[in-house]
Amino acid sequence: MDVKVFHYLIDALKVAGCSIYEDNIPVLYNSLIKLQGENHFNSVYLWGRIETSTNDYYIAYGHQKDPIENRIFFYTQNILEWDIMPTDWSILETDLARKIKTKLYGNPRYLEWVDNSNKKSQETTEYPIAPSVVVKYEDYMESGEDDVHNAENITFNDVVSIDEAEEMMETESNFVDPYNLKNSIKEEDRLAITVQMIDNECHIVPRGYFYKLPNGNIIKAPYFKGLDYSEVGNENNFLHINPQYCKPKGLQNDVRPDYNGSIDFLQSIDKDIPKGCWTSRILSNRYFVIHSLLWPGAVFFQDMNTGIHGYFYNGYGLKNLDLPFMI
Repeated sequence: MDVKVFHYLIDALKVAGCSIYEDNIPVLYNSLIKLQGENHFNSVYLWGRIETSTNDYYIAYGHQKDPIENRIFFYTQNILEWDIMPTDWSILETDLARKIKTKLYGNPRYLEWVDNSNKKSQETTEYPIAPSVVVKYEDYMESGEDDVHNAENITFNDVVSIDEAEEMMETESNFVDPYNLKNSIKEEDRLAITVQMIDNECHIVPRGYFYKLPNGNIIKAPYFKGLDYSEVGNENNFLHINPQYCKPKGLQNDVRPDYNGSIDFLQSIDKDIPKGCWTSRILSNRYFVIHSLLWPGAVFFQDMNTGIHGYFYNGYGLKNLDLPFMI
């Protein structure tokens, strides 16, 4: 959602179920304008909000030239100061982010552990003996032979205090074990990966919004006025914005009858899997809204009276993996 039309789409956001707190609207708008000026962006967009257990994340992005390839994402929790999102995550971290099925905590420095084992953990009231702890039997040798035979029943509490036990076990389990190090991810990285996955699969624009020049540069069509009522009902008229997820169409593919290479260089959503993962409707005889069922909370909306449109995500950042069984 372009910050230039931010105030015009507040009502459309409410109708789409993505309302923003009224007190945050002017502060958020001013901070986005400041973000645009500080980074010399041509345009700045409010991407969405990811709800967490404590403090939500607001996501925005801007670009200087290419509105698709050169986007830079930012996040904030106080809607005043924006931090740039990391982009150097590994394939292992991407796999870990896909496996986590819980909400984000709300702290960018929070470290989350992913357990890949299927073994059920056993609960006990006693602290087990740590591998690095050496149990000495000299004191028991002096008390008699019977105590020596009972040495096998010595617990960790007999050697060190409970506070020392907790400290040693936490240190060994979290830092010494290289397996745990490989199965942890910082929430800031998980947030960036989640935003990228949602953007790849759900960020859509109407056909004709982007225009490809003969030299290959992509710009926003200066005279685009939105889709009319006869066009919004066809999924072919909505295109994915991310070229890495949806490769440009070639003439050898299934080409629409009114194909135009200047505006049909992105993949439309009618080929998305599973079939039926998008649902649309017109509300209040004015606002057209199309929802993603694969990533609940991702919506595209347009004011049919003015043609002003935008994309917004408002959810927990969790993918609906059960969708193929629900359709």
